[in-house]
Amino acid sequence: MNKKVDYDLLEREYVTGTMSLRGLADSHGLASHSSVMVQSKKRQWDRKRKEFRQTRTDRAVLYTADEDAMRLAQEARVRDNAIEAIDEAISVMRVQMKATRSVLRNGEWIEEPVIVVRPTDIALLIDRLNVLFGRPSNITEDRNLGISLSGSVDPTVLRGIVEATRGIVASGSARSPIPRID
Repeated sequence: MNKKVDYDLLEREYVTGTMSLRGLADSHGLASHSSVMVQSKKRQWDRKRKEFRQTRTDRAVLYTADEDAMRLAQEARVRDNAIEAIDEAISVMRVQMKATRSVLRNGEWIEEPVIVVRPTDIALLIDRLNVLFGRPSNITEDRNLGISLSGSVDPTVLRGIVEATRGIVASGSARSPIPRID
């Protein structure tokens, strides 16, 4: 007795699944997989499977991009809120820095600041703000002459180079102030 085959069901399973045509025929109890292969070619199941997978990949990419965009937007909101809070705190600190209190010292009433801000406190605040705004917290400077010396060099020559670079020795108009090694 011939079993009626639901090729629409087989197509959906093949297009959305990972099973081979032979495996699909076996799972549905079909003795011959050749009829499934004929229908597959006729209805272009391979093309439909590729399109389905591409669509699913595109949706996954969009979903991931949407999640990334939401996370970036949330980070921006948090950063904006933090900047506003820091701005308010600095404004309050500026007012408090101007506040004074009366103190009796040596029998005389004097006004002294309530909050004492040291230069190190300001430097630390600037460092933290630089980090917050994506700038380096420490700025360094390297200075060099762009020369290299090898072998034994007389200390007086080195001293002359240092003095010339520091402007200690006045140079003649026709000569370089840096000493020459003969």
